[in-house]
Amino acid sequence: MESETNYWVFFAFMLPFGLILFTGGLLLYTKKFVGLLILDRFMPGKPSVACTYLGAWLLFMAPQHFVNQTGIDALIMPYSALLLGCLAIGLLGCFWMPKFLQPRWMKEGDKLEARGEDRFVKDFYNSNGEKKQ
Repeated sequence: MESETNYWVFFAFMLPFGLILFTGGLLLYTKKFVGLLILDRFMPGKPSVACTYLGAWLLFMAPQHFVNQTGIDALIMPYSALLLGCLAIGLLGCFWMPKFLQPRWMKEGDKLEARGEDRFVKDFYNSNGEKKQ
């Protein structure tokens, strides 16, 4: 008895998870939901932003078998390149996210932090650079 993979179950499993991650990432880019920023504490890059690309990868991974079944190389090859690109950016972004892929508000916050004008410094240090009592 041969075991056959049910690709509809795979599709139904991957699609919601991809949709959740991708939607959360888009909301982070527009600064409507910044709850994903908690992920940035666990890895050196920007996993909060990388979730957008990992979510897109899951969304595109769900129907991959059905695309492959068409047998049309002009469709399969770009689709596979898109899958590989989303996965590569998503995994790389967990360790290092290029500045041009980050939202503007996140880049501005990094500049404030580099100058020492961020909220942490204002809350815990006085204007002389000494720790507040």
